[in-house]
Amino acid sequence: MSYISEIFKRLDIQSIREFLLHGVEENEIDTRSYIERIKASEKGMFHMLHSKFPDDEEYENVSGPVLDYTNTIQNVYMEIGMQCGFVLAMQIMEKFE
Repeated sequence: MSYISEIFKRLDIQSIREFLLHGVEENEIDTRSYIERIKASEKGMFHMLHSKFPDDEEYENVSGPVLDYTNTIQNVYMEIGMQCGFVLAMQIMEKFE
C-alpha cells in the first residue's frame, strides 16, 4: 500500500482523536453510533454505582459528583475540539491563499 493510501486509511475521527490525545497511531475503530457508545458506558457506570450504593439517597450523593465531573470533562473537551477545528481550518485556508 502506498504512503498516500496509508494517510487516507487513517482518516478517521477516532484515529485522529487517539493520536491527538495519546500519541497513538493505531486503534480499533468503534463502529457503534455515538448514542450506542454513550449508552453502553452509561449502563456500566450506573449498574456499578447501584450495586455499590443500593440506598437511593446514598446513590444520589455519589452519582451527582460523578455526573458533574463527566459534564465538566465533556464541556472542556468540546471547547478544545472546537478550537482545534478552528486552527485546522485556518491552516487549510492558508494553503489555498
